[in-house]
Amino acid sequence: MIFLWCVLASTCISVGFKLFTRFGVNTFNAIVINYTVCLTLGSLLDPTVSIPFSKEIITSPWFLFDVLIGSVFIIGFNLTAYAIQVAGITLTSLMQRMSLILTVAFTVIFFHEHFGVIEITGISCAILAIIAINQKGKKFNLTGLTPFPWILVAVLVLSAVVEILLFYVEKSHLVGDAQMAFTTHGFGCAAIWGWISLAWLALRKRLKLKKQDVVAGILLGIPNFFSIYLLMVMLNQGWNGSIMYPMLNVSVLLVSTLVAVYFFREKLNRMNWIGVVFASLAILLIAYAHHLHQ
Repeated sequence: MIFLWCVLASTCISVGFKLFTRFGVNTFNAIVINYTVCLTLGSLLDPTVSIPFSKEIITSPWFLFDVLIGSVFIIGFNLTAYAIQVAGITLTSLMQRMSLILTVAFTVIFFHEHFGVIEITGISCAILAIIAINQKGKKFNLTGLTPFPWILVAVLVLSAVVEILLFYVEKSHLVGDAQMAFTTHGFGCAAIWGWISLAWLALRKRLKLKKQDVVAGILLGIPNFFSIYLLMVMLNQGWNGSIMYPMLNVSVLLVSTLVAVYFFREKLNRMNWIGVVFASLAILLIAYAHHLHQ
């Protein structure tokens, strides 16, 4: 059930970003507000944290990882925004999802997670699904990748870094039962970096914060917080990263695609529907692998 809630929260984020353009939302402003909402929400929900960034929090063994994750959040967002401008949203989204290759490799190599025939087949289907669903034409095409490979590789690596850091902190037992505090302050660190950036823009008289930016940030912050918190909870419950990350990535991609079709009236071509089939197959295979190792 937690997995389904995590998929729902992550899908809400994807849908939210899609609505930003329609309502004229400045994405960076909304992202900073969103991080602030995550910090506030986590502080209100966590009975163990009376004051954010208290001495107890700052001296926790996981706090430096939060600082690092917060930095990667902000850097990753800016790189992603730039990649969308120069390489397009399709290839950028594709590379973000492909981060599961690096994440799975990390979990198998460094934590010796089981990776058998079923898992390999499931992840192969997941990769094919990610590529096919992101195709705009009726035939397979990756020609748009050539002009700007470095920025797309950077997006892939930073997406994987976040997943790997979350996995490492949880599986190394640095967080313990403090998933709520860890999640809260990771977003809190990102909020601090974000507000520093907004202050710099204000000094240069380039800051334009609109009402819709604030509203969008608030609405985005709630599912964003729970998408990371629930992920940490699942890792704490014993989910293998080599199973959870591919299954989560493909599930979000599949649900987001179906939402786009039924609510935004987007048209899918033949390659996209092939991707939907591969995504469904990948979810079934990876879910079966998870069931076998419970």
